[in-house]
Amino acid sequence: MLVFLAGCAGWRGDTYYAHRTPASRARKEATYRVGLPGPGWSEMRGDKDIQVAWINRKLGAIIHVRAQCDGQGDSSLDQYTDHLRIDWTDWEVESQEPKRMLGRDALHTVVRAELDGVPRRNEYWVLKKNGCLFDLQYSAAPADFESGRAAFASVVEGFAFPVEAGR
Repeated sequence: MLVFLAGCAGWRGDTYYAHRTPASRARKEATYRVGLPGPGWSEMRGDKDIQVAWINRKLGAIIHVRAQCDGQGDSSLDQYTDHLRIDWTDWEVESQEPKRMLGRDALHTVVRAELDGVPRRNEYWVLKKNGCLFDLQYSAAPADFESGRAAFASVVEGFAFPVEAGR
């Protein structure tokens, strides 16, 4: 008798479970852990394209974490970051500097941009590890941007990959 185990995706606590089984999917998806943003932030769920996200309605801010482990190519971190500007207009880089994260090169970027005519400030961390591309993003209204940065820093500081599913 054959037993088939279905893959498991979803957010539980501080960990995104992209898979548990079958092993063939495990090579193309990632299970990772992040820090939690703290009080005032609510988990966002329900959108199949969202892996991990929180919203702070008081600040009009969002934190979003995403992994892509299949088909991302071999572009530079700068090129991956530039790709995140899709849907944004008036993209102006305030700062951009190479950093280290999980023992790998990462790119930390802060930009001013508009989405549908609404001004925002965004912060990004982009890195590649073990064949996966990760982007950690924070976006808020310019006036409230600094108020949410500590929450985003907590998410980034708690980022860990790889993480074994089920642990």
